[in-house]
Amino acid sequence: MADRRDVHPHHLLRALLDDRLVRQVLAELGVEADRVRLTLDQRWLAASDTIEVEEVETLGIDLATVLAVVNPPFDDPPDWAGRRLTDATRELLVRALGVRRVDSGRGVTSGHLLVAVLSTKEPIVAGTVREHGLSERAARRVVDAWSRRA
Repeated sequence: MADRRDVHPHHLLRALLDDRLVRQVLAELGVEADRVRLTLDQRWLAASDTIEVEEVETLGIDLATVLAVVNPPFDDPPDWAGRRLTDATRELLVRALGVRRVDSGRGVTSGHLLVAVLSTKEPIVAGTVREHGLSERAARRVVDAWSRRA
């Protein structure tokens, strides 16, 4: 049974759409982040049985929280403010670690998270990705190229 405190892949994508790097990656792929957000929200609303005002207002989590969980400072345990990661979201965060170039010496960035999210089979995200013609492979090429330059 789903809980309102659960963090799903669509929450992760929604948080990423506010990030400057993610918006640049999408722009390089010919996609507007605001249009992706609109599609994502429409799909989420269509999939919801009941909508609560508080839930609509607090959709997702902020990117700083996502990045802090992936790379917690001083090895502190992640703090999700009472939210729980679903198995699908946990798998995406682990996948983002694999997307990062091992030899880069850098942590996981929002670009790596985006590539991981584009691989999900979660229906809301997968439908949004298809509708905008996005692909994990194309995003990975852009993120890898930028990582090599950094």
